[in-house]
Amino acid sequence: MSWLDIKVWLEEQRHLLEGAFIDNVFVLNNSIVLRLRRRDLHGHLWLIIEPGRRISITYAQIKPPDSHSSGKQQMWRRMVRDCVIQSVEQLDLERVVFFNLKCGNEIRRLVAELLPRGIACVLNEEGKIVLITESRSMKDRVLKPGVMYSPPPTRKPFIEMSVNELVQMLSTGKDLIRGLIKGWGLPPEVAEAVVRMCNVEKSVSPMNVDSNVVECLKSKALELVENVVKKPDPCIVYVEGSPQGFYPFTPLTHSGAEIRKFEKFNDAVDEYFRALLEHELVQQALREVEAEISKLQKSVEDIERRVSLAQRELEEVRRRLEVLETRYALLDELHRCVVYTVRGRGWDSVTSCINSVEVDIKVSGVEPSKGQYVVLIDGVELVLDVRRDLVEVYNDLRKRVSELESTVKRALEEKERLVNKINELRLRSEVTRKRIRYTLQSKPEWYERFHWTYTTTGFLVIAGRDASQNISLLKRYAEPSDIVMHADIQGASTVIIKTGGREVDEETLREAAVLAACYSKAWKAGYGAIDVFWVKREQVSFSAPSGEYLPKGSFMVYGKKNYIRGVRLELAIGVEKYGDRYRVIVGPETTVARKALAYMVLIPGDIDPSSIAKSFIEKLRESGLREVAELIDVNEVSVRIPGRSKIVKYLAKEGLAGKEDANG
Repeated sequence: MSWLDIKVWLEEQRHLLEGAFIDNVFVLNNSIVLRLRRRDLHGHLWLIIEPGRRISITYAQIKPPDSHSSGKQQMWRRMVRDCVIQSVEQLDLERVVFFNLKCGNEIRRLVAELLPRGIACVLNEEGKIVLITESRSMKDRVLKPGVMYSPPPTRKPFIEMSVNELVQMLSTGKDLIRGLIKGWGLPPEVAEAVVRMCNVEKSVSPMNVDSNVVECLKSKALELVENVVKKPDPCIVYVEGSPQGFYPFTPLTHSGAEIRKFEKFNDAVDEYFRALLEHELVQQALREVEAEISKLQKSVEDIERRVSLAQRELEEVRRRLEVLETRYALLDELHRCVVYTVRGRGWDSVTSCINSVEVDIKVSGVEPSKGQYVVLIDGVELVLDVRRDLVEVYNDLRKRVSELESTVKRALEEKERLVNKINELRLRSEVTRKRIRYTLQSKPEWYERFHWTYTTTGFLVIAGRDASQNISLLKRYAEPSDIVMHADIQGASTVIIKTGGREVDEETLREAAVLAACYSKAWKAGYGAIDVFWVKREQVSFSAPSGEYLPKGSFMVYGKKNYIRGVRLELAIGVEKYGDRYRVIVGPETTVARKALAYMVLIPGDIDPSSIAKSFIEKLRESGLREVAELIDVNEVSVRIPGRSKIVKYLAKEGLAGKEDANG
């Protein structure tokens, strides 16, 4: 990103950044990813700071690998998690951004440098570096923990230069364009545009540019920058289908370029870097898997070498055995002669036995010290021993064939096992790649971080997944006309029916009550049914009566409670196609069955949520919904399961047969 890119981006995104709460931090290679939350905005924002490259917000659910062994990540969390971004500012016309943070009672500063060899660091109130992505020692500054932060040397902004200074700075380039880029600090696309506006040849020597042209260049540059900041025209330029650059205005492009426009500049930046982010997420997620694959491949190569040697020897031994079997009588006669001759006349007379047997056999060598001689017959060499008869030689060869065959068989079985494991790991890698790509392209609705459902009549119902979400639902999301539900038991989700001012019918109330009943302690207690009450939001208060105390997460209900009696603890969990993605849905079977590609029905049982979720994913795969099984995160299913459960029904649509669980 150029300084102009940053200027445009900050102008566009500052209202989202300032006042945002940093509720988590992830370290992705050398990038810092901040998960932001705002009171006036549903869902999360993901701020990506990639030193030396870019800064942008994505609405995709990134879900970087959260390794608890990452000390670096833990340090970043200690420094900036739970902080509030009070303000954001750019350093002059430079590629440096400061985030001013309020962290409890402390003031800190997060610095993002997007220039070459840039860093991200955290400063304390004194301006000292307390945390940095990578320490650097340069000729003009040192960046490491414990030292005062020193920004990169800045040049005088071109807007403050006199004509003489501008002329002088132009001479730092070999031609006019490079003079504007290097001397004035203009982004290349701005330099190209202002040269065109002033009708000057871009290859002209800076020495031949007069003051009138310089004044024109400065004037047009100021005009362009001002217009772009006020009214950007974001785009990405593609050449032959490959993105060449992202810009806050339409640049001068060469022929054959395709220009894709965006409503927001951040969207252009996010789209441009999406492929890179995907690569880095995959790389981090699969680092151990790829290392294991590499290790296994080396083992396979070693086995292949050993098998090749064993098979070569096996072929030779089998050939010897074959010759021994087919020419046994002849060889036995020769061997008896050799044994008799060696014992009577010595080794020098061994070859005389050939003449007495047959001419196509040749003694090609003798080793008296070992008591051995080598016979060449039918192109095969046999090593015979005068101390052993031919039957022993034959048995040794048979034994060696058996050993080699067994060795080759075991090695090939081991190779097959390793290859299968490699294929499994590669399949897992491909699934991970698909899931990350899919997740980056998916933008979840704001309510999906809660338990939720849509009733048959179209009302959105939201339930808290923990105590903090329960309070958040009531304080931030529930309007006076909304309905609040709660199971008649201590310890349950707070459920909100978003009415939008409409009247709610009995069917809607009963469907919403299923979430209130199932996401309560009644499920873990193994109840079959429980009562649920509902009130208007305006009946709920966080103030305790005088002299009383409300525990954290609790609230008071004033006025009449309306009861829905005997709500069965039976929850359907399924997967639906939503736009271009799949998502997990919950609710009573009547609502889930209408939309789900496949679903299961649960009641309280004795199987843990993780096992139930894995079983559901496997059932999807068996039902022919392999793509769904690969793209749905098993944790997204597990987190929707109220507790230890039992599957009483599984059904897949699209013409696929329903299957009753063995326990059903």
